[in-house]
Amino acid sequence: STKYNLLGNICHDGQSGQGTYRAHVLAKGKEQWLEVQDLMVKETLPQLISLSEAYLQIYELKPA
Repeated sequence: STKYNLLGNICHDGQSGQGTYRAHVLAKGKEQWLEVQDLMVKETLPQLISLSEAYLQIYELKPA
């Protein structure tokens, strides 16, 4: 079976046509998730990413 790893998750906060975007990005070298919003970057828990409503998700194919 084909499996993928989540690398990034982009969320939109606010109403259509306004609001802000947040990105959750996996720092693969550290296996740490980061939350990026404008100029703010902070560590976040992977459990919180699954609770957010995703606008776009980015995956990579797991090696066989």
